[in-house]
Amino acid sequence: MGLGVCRMGYSIMNVVIDFYRDNYLNGVNKLLQENFSLVKDNFHSDFFYELVALCGGEVVGYTLLTKVYDPIKKRNNFYVDYVCVSSNYRRMGIGKMLLNEAYRIAKSNNALYLQLTCSRFRMAAHALYLSCNFAKRESDIFRKEII
Repeated sequence: MGLGVCRMGYSIMNVVIDFYRDNYLNGVNKLLQENFSLVKDNFHSDFFYELVALCGGEVVGYTLLTKVYDPIKKRNNFYVDYVCVSSNYRRMGIGKMLLNEAYRIAKSNNALYLQLTCSRFRMAAHALYLSCNFAKRESDIFRKEII
């Protein structure tokens, strides 16, 4: 998939964006725990694309794409969730690489758009999304918990 460069101090390492594989589970769970206090199980579905950033063989980034078909517009849309990068590897372009690969996947699936939500307090994440040409929408999100 994608290949980029990761700067660690004075050294430069290759970053590879790959589709998730079951053997990445521990590394991904470390990231999800660090960033969202969550863990995942292995799962496989044609509706999900999981992307992993690897730097020096270590899992340093992750995101989940969910493909949703709009039967009215007869096109796919993709929702981006759990964009996360290890705290030791932030501000090196890894999040941007993950989102660029997400865009490529959405485009190759004839999608209308990529969409994500983000807390209004996560300003660094907002800057990342804006730098990847996501447009901030003026909307409120409503949710009803199922209990």
